[in-house]
Amino acid sequence: MLVFLSIFIVGFALLLLSMIFGHDTGDGIDHDFSADADHGASGPSIFSVRMISLLLVGFGGAGFGVRATSEASMLLASLAGLGGAVVVGVIGYLIIRLFYASQASSTITDRDLIGCTGNLIDGISGTGNGQISCVLRGREMTYLARSRDGSSIPRGTPVRVIGKSGNIVTVESVA
Repeated sequence: MLVFLSIFIVGFALLLLSMIFGHDTGDGIDHDFSADADHGASGPSIFSVRMISLLLVGFGGAGFGVRATSEASMLLASLAGLGGAVVVGVIGYLIIRLFYASQASSTITDRDLIGCTGNLIDGISGTGNGQISCVLRGREMTYLARSRDGSSIPRGTPVRVIGKSGNIVTVESVA
């Protein structure tokens, strides 16, 4: 019975410490795994300190509960602990994943930029560069801009971003 109680206390202490001192990305134990698919899944690693702590809490709590309330053997209490670890781990993972999903990303990709419309805040003179201002993900962003065909575009003209090369976007007038 003390073994399960000790596991529960250690797991709970680790969980508290990771919640107080941990970073919002989780405190993952280093592991190497490579996959070629970028599926953009957001959520905690199953190897993070928080997830391991939840598994310890579930195992220790269920095992202690079975041993304290019945005359079950250590094997049965351990099996109940495994079940408790799975239940607490899955519920904790789903709750933590909800928090991850509610976080906004401030990363602006080329896919977000291409196709957006904005106004020239500095006109483009022929093959020279101007400057475009557009709103992406709720933030006003400015970029160096050049015209698609090398023509001049006056300041204040609405334009659409059609490409990007380095830190300069290619624009065309919105007619």
